[in-house]
Amino acid sequence: MPLFKGSRGPEVKDLQVRLNHLRFGPLDEDGIFGEATASAVRVFQQAAQIGIDAVVGPKTWAELEMRAPLGAKNIPSSITQLLLCLEMKGYSVHQDGQCNIVGVRSSSRNANAFDDFIHLLWTSDGTWNHRAYAATTDPGTAWLEEPGREAGTAILCPGQYPVYRWDRHARKYITLCQRAGTVQVYRDNNRDNILDMEARSVEEGWYGINIHHAGEDSTEVDRWSAGCQVFKRLADWEEAVRIWKATEASLFTYTLILEGDLPRA
Repeated sequence: MPLFKGSRGPEVKDLQVRLNHLRFGPLDEDGIFGEATASAVRVFQQAAQIGIDAVVGPKTWAELEMRAPLGAKNIPSSITQLLLCLEMKGYSVHQDGQCNIVGVRSSSRNANAFDDFIHLLWTSDGTWNHRAYAATTDPGTAWLEEPGREAGTAILCPGQYPVYRWDRHARKYITLCQRAGTVQVYRDNNRDNILDMEARSVEEGWYGINIHHAGEDSTEVDRWSAGCQVFKRLADWEEAVRIWKATEASLFTYTLILEGDLPRA
């Protein structure tokens, strides 16, 4: 039998326990399906990309049963939904001290603004650490208006890319560069300042979609990005480099998601 608002009993308590383990709580594990439980179910259903109706039927139960807790303790509230989004999409999440680098692209399609974020997430002694930096995950207007390739300017597709190694960006300074594999990009070729991301334009290859910085505190993207993932502030990038180097990793994974992917209560 499905569970819904007003239901009571051990099945509801089991539901609440599962939601708490998956960090959709905190919920009282009292066996009473009230508004807090209904809200948590809706957020879970959104994250799992199934029908959002706060009714726990066979499909919702199946999704709950295939999920595992995130594993680490002391997860800051600022990254709970971010971690849940990564898990629900089936992306790998390092919990061994390696740094998870996650870009979140704004819903805006207007180019030239540092209106996205790059998040760094890593664990130490089982506790999550988090930094978030203003950035762009899109090319600037200068490159959209004058594409460097006939096919159009590259816009990185959402996805997970374990392809980043230390190398020189544009032969200038050491940062994380696309050196270990291919990425997928949209091609925008209509030469305006609107970011066009059409499935029919997707290409996969070696495009030098690196992770680097703009100026001291840049206000517009302009030529800072032809498709790279770019930190707005130099000081933020320098802090990120210190964090990356502290892991002593040789290969890094960058994951790009959309602002709309994040589950909301």
